[in-house]
Parts: sequence; C-alpha cells; structure tokens
Amino acid sequence: MQGSVIEPLEGHNRGVLTPGLEVEDVDFMSLMSEANQRRVLEGSTRDVYAPGTVILHPEIGNRAYLLERGLARAYTTVPDGRQATVTFFHSGEVIGSTSIVSHPPRVFVQIVTRSSMAALELEKVRKLAATENEVLAAVATVLAARVRSAYRLIAIRTLGDIRQRLAYDLLDRACRSQLAVGRLEAKATHADLANSIGSAREVVGRTLGRLRDEGFVETAPGLIRVLDPLRLAGIVRAFGF
Repeated sequence: MQGSVIEPLEGHNRGVLTPGLEVEDVDFMSLMSEANQRRVLEGSTRDVYAPGTVILHPEIGNRAYLLERGLARAYTTVPDGRQATVTFFHSGEVIGSTSIVSHPPRVFVQIVTRSSMAALELEKVRKLAATENEVLAAVATVLAARVRSAYRLIAIRTLGDIRQRLAYDLLDRACRSQLAVGRLEAKATHADLANSIGSAREVVGRTLGRLRDEGFVETAPGLIRVLDPLRLAGIVRAFGF
C-alpha cells in the first residue's frame, strides 16, 4: 500500500552474502528470495517495446526497469549530436538501477531489439532496498556489474581482438543508425572501419566476411546491415576483463 512502512520479513536482515560481485552476467531477480522477488515486482507494469524506442532520458525523471527479455543500449550525447555508448543491457538485468539508491546519470536508454520489460514501482523498491539487506545486496551486485560493463567497453576499443573491436564498432554504429532511420545498419567502407578500430583494411575485410558467413551481418557496397544484434553483443560481452 502506498505510503505504508515496510516491515522486514523475519530472518531477511541477517548477514547477506553478495555472490558474484566480479561477474557481469547478473540476473537481478535470482539474487533474492521468492518473497522479495514478489515484493520488488509488486505494483510493476509490463510492456513490450519496439526496436528504436528511447525509454529513458534525462528529462523524464527517475525510472527503473527489469529487462525480462531483449537488448538495450545506454548512451550519452553532446549538443552537436555525437553519441557515446555507455553500456548494453541484457535479459535479466535492471535498467536505471542507480535511481534506486542515488541520482541517475544523464544517459539515454534505447531499445535495440524487441524487448519485454517490467517498469518497477521505484519508491517501493527504494524502501525495500532501505529495509531489506537482501534487496540492497542485489542492487549492489547489479551496480558493480554495470561498472565492470562500462570498463569493458572502454577497454575493448584498444585491447580486444579484431573480431571483438569490429563487433563493438558495428553495433555502436548500427544503434546510432537505428535512432536516425529505424534500421540497424552501418554506412561505412572497409577503410572507414579499419581507421575506426585501428586495423588494416584487408584484415577488416576478412573478419567482416566471417561475420557475414556466420549470419551476424549482411553487406552491400558501403553498407553493413546487422541481422543478429544479440549475437553481435555477445561477442562484445565475451571480452575478458
């Protein structure tokens, strides 16, 4: 009930372990008991969002979502229109987790593939995090994973292998294109991609050819269409950090 004080359930506020703080694959709901899972989802609303939808931006206030299935991208931008990808969200992860315990960063969140999500009742989840150690530990685990994910995207640009750097570059370009024209595609030549990721045009051509043969993308002169963004994001996600 709105405005009511949430009493901690018996036994919930004993010492709580925070398993897997070092991992990036965090299923938020799996970190809590069934009782707290129900409480976190109480009052939430579910919806399905189309690719290219921007569900979060600095002007709409604090929100938090559970991404039940799909792929989303967080990015920031500057007045001249340039964008920088901050992180990608995968199934089971929380979007807007910073809002649960603090002020959110000024980022936008874009739906990349058709995604089912639960919009959490933020004030209720905030109260749970303030009274239930298990919920707070789950939020801390999610936030630690978000930091590691952001670090990975910084590191992969220079430390990833050619396949990983190219996968990130294509996904980043395609997501920006999706916002502009509604399609996941990258308008770039092999030379453009080589300059962007710090490689040779011939190496990029061979790597792109393998991605095409494996069904990740299809190509035309000066254009790469992303066919399977989830698998492409998986290449990025697999970068060891």
